[in-house]
Amino acid sequence: MMETSIKTKHWTDDLKVCNQTGVGEATNQIYKEDGTRCVGYESRDKKCLCLANNSTTNKDAKETTSMYAILSGHNGAIVAEKALQEMAADLLLDQLKKCNTDEAVKELMRQSFMSVEKGYFESINQHVATKTAIQLHLSADGMNQYEISQQFENVLQKLDSLNNALSIGSSAVLGLVHRSHLYLGNIGNCRALLCKTDEHDTLTVTQLSVDHNLLNPEEAARLFRLGLLAQNFEGVPLYSTRCIGNYLGKAGYKDCNFLSGACAEPVIFEPEIVGGIDITPACRFLVLMSSGLCRALHDIFPGDISTGNRELVRMISEEFQNQSTLGGVAQSVVHRIVQEHHDTYMQLVEENKPTAFNSRDDVTLLIRNFNYVLPKAFVNRKNGNRSLNSTISYSSTSSDATPTEGNHSTISSNISVTSSNMTQPGNPYDSNRRIRSHVDFSDFYKRVEAARKRGTLPTHIEFD
Repeated sequence: MMETSIKTKHWTDDLKVCNQTGVGEATNQIYKEDGTRCVGYESRDKKCLCLANNSTTNKDAKETTSMYAILSGHNGAIVAEKALQEMAADLLLDQLKKCNTDEAVKELMRQSFMSVEKGYFESINQHVATKTAIQLHLSADGMNQYEISQQFENVLQKLDSLNNALSIGSSAVLGLVHRSHLYLGNIGNCRALLCKTDEHDTLTVTQLSVDHNLLNPEEAARLFRLGLLAQNFEGVPLYSTRCIGNYLGKAGYKDCNFLSGACAEPVIFEPEIVGGIDITPACRFLVLMSSGLCRALHDIFPGDISTGNRELVRMISEEFQNQSTLGGVAQSVVHRIVQEHHDTYMQLVEENKPTAFNSRDDVTLLIRNFNYVLPKAFVNRKNGNRSLNSTISYSSTSSDATPTEGNHSTISSNISVTSSNMTQPGNPYDSNRRIRSHVDFSDFYKRVEAARKRGTLPTHIEFD
């Protein structure tokens, strides 16, 4: 599975696009101390926001399935691209008809992830065989490394090319909306957030996915048990501790300097699958984030990942009030993140402080709206309804995709955004796989008290 830059039209390009979804994107950049920026490589993020009708009559809106996905490639895009096409085929071509329970849907998603991984290893057999043959040939000559580099320069270049190809992998986050339920699968560093409001219009954010990287204590502990210490990874690109692909981090890890000391494969294939989560009127929007966006948030807001999640959702909420399309919302948020990331770098440079980063990966943000107001949305002249789509004029057939005007709630910018993580101890979801509510009014009370002292508290609202 060698990398290629050839642009190919895929069958998913002809699928109906969900018009309740907005996407924002920014290509990777390398920063220079004089403030200039340049692109480092061709974008490696792949995305999907498709609708597929699984009803035999093609009239039952409840049978419409929506698939939303972001895959972030590591060292190349080909694994991400192939994985996206294969998973879309597994999940959108009538297979869900047979899934009548949450467990059946999740098992289908799990099998889709596994099929992609199996297909990856089958596709690289020839590359692995060539790599092994070269290594055996070089070791049989009994020469040292210097002699090999002098006499077999071309062979070593070919070996290096093979290693680069075999290191290509991908993180993935995939959401399915099926029969008014949400199912979520992820592996690697892409992330999913579900945003809801309570009866007081307090916006809450819950991370549905698990970050598979060294910032996750459980993943760091797993690598420690394999004999790998934190210093093993200083200055090396271990993009994720779980992923699709990346032979060199798995079966070929003994040939990787910073992984060779492990007693077993350090990078593993084990996706997380959750659902079904009821899509109730309280559900406002779903957020999918590329690994580059997650890393940028960590650079800007180091420490607890919940801080970055909250700030991102706060920006999204603000842009819902400012923009007229969902695409505009997503792209405006991406612009803000990209600029703040560069500003953070430049501030460190100007203050002569150590810079923990000097570049930014590709950024992709996908927002699937369920029931959140877009007050400045364009009016659809044909039917008088508000259109939440930046490029598509037709209406979605999904039963949960077209909220009524009465269901909208205007969220003011001073409403606190609270967060929780359904995968962490202390914040489990209930026996029906529904997310427990998590509301923190402390910020609200602080603002009320501050307004009371300033004498600006509205007199027509009872706050006590």
